[in-house]
Amino acid sequence: MRPTDIDLSGYRQSTTIVNGLVTTVFIPIDDRITQALDSIADNSLLDRWILGTYKDLDAPDPDAACWDWRGTVTAKNYGLITVTRSIADRCFQVGAHIVAWTIEHGTVPRWALIDGRLHRLVLDHTCCGADANCPGGRTCRHRRCQNVRHLELVSNSENVRRGKGRHGEKAAQVAAEARRRQLGMGV
Repeated sequence: MRPTDIDLSGYRQSTTIVNGLVTTVFIPIDDRITQALDSIADNSLLDRWILGTYKDLDAPDPDAACWDWRGTVTAKNYGLITVTRSIADRCFQVGAHIVAWTIEHGTVPRWALIDGRLHRLVLDHTCCGADANCPGGRTCRHRRCQNVRHLELVSNSENVRRGKGRHGEKAAQVAAEARRRQLGMGV
């Protein structure tokens, strides 16, 4: 998308690393998730996240291992945590890995400006790609991982390209063909 395609007035601009490069990003200011997670100092939410996260202290390096979510999960196996927004006391659910990222790094940016175009951002569980035995998809156990060392901010297209399913394979093929064309190697 072109930057003019989206109203960015409700976002603040910052820079961070996306797809391995320092990039301009846009962080939502007034959406419900941002408002709720900005109150992460609410000990109740932090305590519930800690209680829901299993960290294997017997692992050789507990800080390097996956920290599995033991609470509610989505149909796609991502951890969920219920958040109460103080405005109108509404409850909704947020990905537990998003709460983990917010605790460590602050609000997750929504958009990034890459090569003059806006790209939607997501958090990728890099531990899935590092595990050759992981089947990916809905059965991926890494989707429950809460270790922020295993999360990387990437564009949605990069996340799909890294995927292990048919969409990931197709996206990787398309990216490889584009690189070959760019280098003048033909397809």
